[in-house]
Amino acid sequence: MLAIGQRLLLLLSYAVHRLTTRRHHRESIDWVVGPDELASCLAQIRAAVPGTYSVSFLREQAYDVHYDVGPLRGTPRVRAIKRLFLGPWLLGRLMNRARGILYVGPTGFLLSPDEREFELRFVRAQGLKVGLYWTGSDIRSTSVMHALEREMGIPNISTYIGVISPHYETPAHERVQRVRAEVAMRHAHVMFDYPSDQAGYLTCHREPTFFMLSKDHFTTDRSKFDDLSTIVVTHATTSPVIKGTPLVRAAVAQLRAEGYDFEYCELIGVSNAELLAQLRRTHIGLNQFYGFTITVFGVELLAAQCAVLSSSDSTIETNLPPGLNDAIMVTKHWQVYSNLKALLDAPERIEPLAARGAEWAWRYQSAENAGPLMTAILSSVLDGTYDADARSRLTQDEVYAGTSPRGAEPHPSA
Repeated sequence: MLAIGQRLLLLLSYAVHRLTTRRHHRESIDWVVGPDELASCLAQIRAAVPGTYSVSFLREQAYDVHYDVGPLRGTPRVRAIKRLFLGPWLLGRLMNRARGILYVGPTGFLLSPDEREFELRFVRAQGLKVGLYWTGSDIRSTSVMHALEREMGIPNISTYIGVISPHYETPAHERVQRVRAEVAMRHAHVMFDYPSDQAGYLTCHREPTFFMLSKDHFTTDRSKFDDLSTIVVTHATTSPVIKGTPLVRAAVAQLRAEGYDFEYCELIGVSNAELLAQLRRTHIGLNQFYGFTITVFGVELLAAQCAVLSSSDSTIETNLPPGLNDAIMVTKHWQVYSNLKALLDAPERIEPLAARGAEWAWRYQSAENAGPLMTAILSSVLDGTYDADARSRLTQDEVYAGTSPRGAEPHPSA
């Protein structure tokens, strides 16, 4: 009944605002981006892509970010009630001003017992474009990832996900992921995804997921490498089990037992400001060790001039930008100890690795360089020239041509 009530409210809101929205306000927004923040992705898109309007009903605790609408305030019950009414009313209003809706994550402005089928169909029916920006477990299939694990012979980010929540291993979860993918393929004009790291039931072309860190994240100061008498190693995680934190702790314990003297800092549940402050003094950053792609934390490490160890691997995740495997020390789950030891044994290798990583991150993961690429893709969707089949035939060098050495915004150190 709640879902039906919301749909009726959406229809009413759209009709009312169709009559009251002034002509010069119509199509004044290119893309509404929302409706919930996930790991600062929404905020990054809003800041890097012109003509966007941000909506986040949820607040990301680690980030201090402002949106055009939201987040909702009050107790959980009050926020839930507010969202019941505000979601459909706001969507109806914004649909009369926007040319497209870019959904970050799995939720909609309405309750979605049908995995957004009604909402996406209605948005399309009114002539708006639909974009979907997937962020991980929202589209990832545990079953498909287990099959990938058996095929490759190595664990991945879903190997231990059932330890966190047994629901991920149930047939019910798989049914949701399958329906979600089917709805997405019926209605989306464009999708952003990591097809290997977030493998599931999507079979259509997906654009790369762009991380677009602001210039403030990037530093050219490498003076911390002037004194390597005590090497600082940092690991931060939002999910210790699936990010490989036990592997990190075991490697650190073994190295210390062998007499290695270094500072190890582990951060869980801290604010982004506290994290960035620690990275400014970090020499070696330990990212994740089951996933195939770079994470927001991984890019933050690179931007802060840290040498990065991570299982991110562009030979597996083909939607990663070119050159990642030279910008980090690719580290599988069984190599955490040996690769960290290798850098501690040869500290002169740390700064050059950090420098390569910082340059790569600036070229492919900064708002200045990745922002125009995502803007161009979204603009082509709006003007009707986007061709997913043609895009699927591009090499990654061609996809990221806008951030080639000739075309890229130069690094702040240049």
